[in-house]
Amino acid sequence: MKRILCMALCLMLVMALAAPAMAAEPEIIFTSGSKFEVGGTVKVDEGETLLSTYNNGTSDIYNAYLEGDVQYYWMRDGVYYADGPSLKIKESDRGCEFYCMAALYSDADHTQQCGTIYSKKFTVPAATIPDITTKTIPNGKVGEYYYQKLKCTDPDVTYSLFRSSLPDGLTLTQHGEIEGTPTKAGFWYVVVMATPEAGADYANTAEYEITIEEGQQYSMEIMEVPNKVIYTAGEKLDMTGLWVRIYTPDGFIDSRNGKYLTYSTKVLTTVGEQKIKLTYEDAVEFFIVTVNEAPPEETEPTETEPAESEPTETDPTENVTEEDADPTEEETSKRSKRDRDRNAEDSDDSDSLMLVIVCILAFVSIAAVTALIVVLIKQKKK
Repeated sequence: MKRILCMALCLMLVMALAAPAMAAEPEIIFTSGSKFEVGGTVKVDEGETLLSTYNNGTSDIYNAYLEGDVQYYWMRDGVYYADGPSLKIKESDRGCEFYCMAALYSDADHTQQCGTIYSKKFTVPAATIPDITTKTIPNGKVGEYYYQKLKCTDPDVTYSLFRSSLPDGLTLTQHGEIEGTPTKAGFWYVVVMATPEAGADYANTAEYEITIEEGQQYSMEIMEVPNKVIYTAGEKLDMTGLWVRIYTPDGFIDSRNGKYLTYSTKVLTTVGEQKIKLTYEDAVEFFIVTVNEAPPEETEPTETEPAESEPTETDPTENVTEEDADPTEEETSKRSKRDRDRNAEDSDDSDSLMLVIVCILAFVSIAAVTALIVVLIKQKKK
């Protein structure tokens, strides 16, 4: 057991003595603020680098670095690129591999080199090529304002045309806005380029096709509406008094009372306000009329008036009244019935009156008897 412990202690002693020789190779260390991307700066941390040479135990390298007898070289993809303790990364450095090397000398004249140390390698991130996500743009018309905003995965790109042109009257801004008023019809093939920043040697493009159609050739303006704009259902449109000015490529012409215009000549049946459409070539305009309900039709009487008879000679008995004339048997029967009805009505009235009188008398009698009984009871109590 003692032998094993002795061997372990000896092994530990040997490892302790060999530790300086087993230390890591000295290396160039960069500052914590170094940025390994386009626009950034990578700088040598000379203090930390000096410590790395000291830990190595090589006095010549340590002394040379301590005294500043050192020269820095930057290698890009294995080829000399620049010198100095710092490196400014450019756009052209994207995707390249870098490392720094320091040549150490034993004399101030840098004639006797005593060693070389290196940094770890690093690669500058490759460019992320922007992608224009707008795949198509709409067509336009001559004389009509046009606007289209292009979109990209990188919102900070700068847009420009690449070996192409836009339709006459349209422009492309650096922010990706296509705008303007086309002045000429036709077909255009357009290539737009998006560049991340000024001076970048990479970009992305998008290809578009745009057609500019002929715009409206004619237009018109209603100067005066027709004299009649209120109608009754069932009437036809009356264009009298209508004045429309028609604008043409060569000037204008005036239309009076609907001349030159196309419009509906159907009977107006829909009650309420209606838009009346006027057209001339590709020009369209409207005016409004009001349609009221038609009044109900008057119906003629169905009964016919008796025909007038020719006057005839009358005898003196014509002036005799119905009461004075001798009654016939039928008239006598009618009179008798009326008399019986009247007598029956009179009898009913009499019976009703008698019933009322009897009721009153009965009520008075009952009241008198009741009062008498009350008086007798009071006297008896006394």
